[in-house]
Amino acid sequence: MNSSIICVVSLAPLREEARDPSEMCTQALAGERATMLEIGVKDWIRVRLENDGYEGWTDRKQWQESKTSDNVFLLQAPVSSWLREDGSTLDLIAGSQLVLSESGRWSMGDVLLEPLDDLDLAIGAHESIFPAIQQFMGAPYLWGGKSKFGIDCSGLIQVAFQLMGVRVPRDASEQAKEGIGVKWQDHEVGDLVFFQNEEGRIIHVGMVASKSTLIHAAGEVRIDELRHEGVFRNEIMTHKMHSIKRWLINQES
Repeated sequence: MNSSIICVVSLAPLREEARDPSEMCTQALAGERATMLEIGVKDWIRVRLENDGYEGWTDRKQWQESKTSDNVFLLQAPVSSWLREDGSTLDLIAGSQLVLSESGRWSMGDVLLEPLDDLDLAIGAHESIFPAIQQFMGAPYLWGGKSKFGIDCSGLIQVAFQLMGVRVPRDASEQAKEGIGVKWQDHEVGDLVFFQNEEGRIIHVGMVASKSTLIHAAGEVRIDELRHEGVFRNEIMTHKMHSIKRWLINQES
């Protein structure tokens, strides 16, 4: 088994169990590669994403056998439109990966595409982490989501760093194990702030937007007040502070 495959739809859900009503644990983006671990009933397969090692069940029809390529481009715009060779339009998400051939043709797997939007906007790299995450403002919260159409707190952090060429774990509790600890008085724009439940378990993450604000996915991607105790909205604390971490990349806004 353990064959390499590539996602050939805009978003492919990965589920806890091999059935459609099962909880979505994460998503694969267009062009994302995975290792096929197990074949289930009907079209269900269990995969492990190469980017973060996350595993789940997915629909085999949304994947193809993977071919290696060195000329891979990471889409940077929240959404960009592409014309598929059958005439349909695909809206591809930030973090999707497309291959550019020597002849100038774009593709994901065997699917040929033509850009409908300005390529400079679609693939233009961000200079720092905060603009990369800020473009998701207003995206609705979705457990397991990783796109402008729906995203969760750790997915927001993961995709933003991915756009900067930095791989990070999928879950907030795993993300908290990385980076360098920062004291409250020293926090800066781009630092990650982790929050805990009553048992002290990390359940939420956001990014410092300014000395007194945080951008995070809570209902939607939004900016709320940040104090040393936690996140506040309308003078009510919604998330209790656990820790602050700094990752070793350019974080100037």
